[in-house]
Amino acid sequence: MDLKAKTFWEMEKESISYVHKNENLWSKWAVIAANVNMLEANEGELDGAFKSQDANDPGGYVARKNELLEIFFHKIYRLGRKLLLYAKDTQDQLLLNEASFTESTLHKLNEKQALLRCHGILQRANEYLDKTIGYGITAEELKALTADLAQLETLQPSIGLVTNDRKSAVRSVKVLIKEGSFILDKLDDGFEGFLDDDNFLDGWFAVRKIKGRHIYSKIKVPVTVN
Repeated sequence: MDLKAKTFWEMEKESISYVHKNENLWSKWAVIAANVNMLEANEGELDGAFKSQDANDPGGYVARKNELLEIFFHKIYRLGRKLLLYAKDTQDQLLLNEASFTESTLHKLNEKQALLRCHGILQRANEYLDKTIGYGITAEELKALTADLAQLETLQPSIGLVTNDRKSAVRSVKVLIKEGSFILDKLDDGFEGFLDDDNFLDGWFAVRKIKGRHIYSKIKVPVTVN
């Protein structure tokens, strides 16, 4: 989350909390109440945009995918050890060659090659299933590993989509902050125009991080795109 955006969001939440603590001072004016409601709606949308941004963080996505790959490679390596033991006991040279790999071998391959290697090991394990029951290989294990592989193969090309979703969320945050700033500016004017209460106004502008009394500056009305 961008620091500037986070600072605005925290200020917006504090502003909402402050006006609700002093609701008795402004609730009789519908125009102010309407802007307070709009500010709350804006904060809720901003919260959702931040969550979407975090959920689609490419760094977090890659880290999660790498963690799944590491777990899966370890499972495939253990399956390979069982096949290797059977191959040595039965002097099956073909299987011995295919099952002779280390866990680090999978990590050194690029992702596509590693998953293809895992697919080959799973295929061979299914072919030898009837012969390797005594070596701890079960149909349930192979079914679970096949499902894991299918999941990883669907995750593989998703990074571009995640990046695009994050860019969309970033744009949404910028638009919402602009809209929220405009609503807050209107409340600055409304409170000063409707309320003759120095304590409230000083507290409001302290929360708003505006030093001294409000100095009006013309702000363009944001254009709403349908």
